[in-house]
Amino acid sequence: MFAKLKAFAFWTCFLIVVVAVTNLKENSQDSDIQQKIDIALHDFDDELKLFSPKGQSLVVLPTGERWSDGDIQQLLKPLYDKSGAFTFTYNQTKTVAMSAQGVNRSHFLVNAFLEGYQPFTVENVMMPLYVLAQRKTYMLDSLQYGGREEVWQSSREAFLLPRGDCEDHALALADWLIEMNEDARVVLGDMDGGGHAWVVLFKNGKEYLLEATRKSRLERNKPYPLAMLYPDYHPTYMFNRHGFWMNTDSKYTTDYSGKHWEQMSEYSNEAMSDLSPKGRADSIDKQG
Repeated sequence: MFAKLKAFAFWTCFLIVVVAVTNLKENSQDSDIQQKIDIALHDFDDELKLFSPKGQSLVVLPTGERWSDGDIQQLLKPLYDKSGAFTFTYNQTKTVAMSAQGVNRSHFLVNAFLEGYQPFTVENVMMPLYVLAQRKTYMLDSLQYGGREEVWQSSREAFLLPRGDCEDHALALADWLIEMNEDARVVLGDMDGGGHAWVVLFKNGKEYLLEATRKSRLERNKPYPLAMLYPDYHPTYMFNRHGFWMNTDSKYTTDYSGKHWEQMSEYSNEAMSDLSPKGRADSIDKQG
């Protein structure tokens, strides 16, 4: 009996030591993450420059029509100071592009909000969501922007500014993953009856759904969940830096790569030439 108690005590102490070492390691990693966040924020004023994409072009794939930078500026100019996201349609049936109001009250095509920004380099594909959960607090646009119902931060702004809603979280997360050479896209649709934005990651032939606003029960090495496990997320559109896709079938799908996803346009601007190739590729309800 005494021998059993000694053995029990030994294994109990061993487990305590293992847990303690693990906690120390995690605390050290968290400290390292915070250090990197602090470095990214050090030149806050310099980094948070005015968001204004230059040299834009867009090809409407169903027609082959090409919009120049001047065409895009002319199209978006009347939307200045109009809160919300707006779609541009072809034959009144297919959405070929979408714009949203930025922090500076101007409208931009949604692809442009993915600036090609990563705050620092990581190797673990799970780390961007883990870091974002520590860095950014969820806040509705109407509370942050004096009643403006729908305001999008660019991916750079979304990391540097401490508060934002679902689109802001999704843009920061997707762009970071794209900079890691991952195939990630921002998805717009609805969840629980309200407009929402999230991220889908295509990796090794599988599709993963990333809830960018999640703040709890996150681990650095916990695999992302498969998209098929989340039927409550109803996708309508998705985009990356270059492509804009429309779901041409039922929104009640967990498939983000089937034939019902039709690419409607191809976007570019002069800042994108040096970025990761993985990123190339009527008013809607409030997203968030």
